[in-house]
Amino acid sequence: AAQAQQQQQQQAAQQQAAAQQQARAAAAQEPLTLSALANASPQVQKNMIGERLYPLIHHSQPDLAGKITGMLLEMDNSELLHLLESPDALRMKVSEALEVLKQHQAQLQAQVGAGAAGGNPAAE
Repeated sequence: AAQAQQQQQQQAAQQQAAAQQQARAAAAQEPLTLSALANASPQVQKNMIGERLYPLIHHSQPDLAGKITGMLLEMDNSELLHLLESPDALRMKVSEALEVLKQHQAQLQAQVGAGAAGGNPAAE
């Protein structure tokens, strides 16, 4: 009986998670209105914009979509709204973000390389 109850609870939790996911997907499809943004706190505004940016970025950069979305969310909300309305502007910003990530990766590799070439006596 306890096992059946546990299965029912798991099923209910899965259904609730699926409903939340559907609600998020529906919200992402609805156009972002200024009145909806105006009634939200700054953090909620960022979340609303981020939820719409992520699928657009994921389309071209599935592996880095979360990272790039986070980087772009550092921008002002008015600029972010422009990116949602202009695919070309979004494409340019994603390219800029990719370049920053590449430069950062190269710096990290250079530091690791310099550390390895630094002659750690314990490693010799």
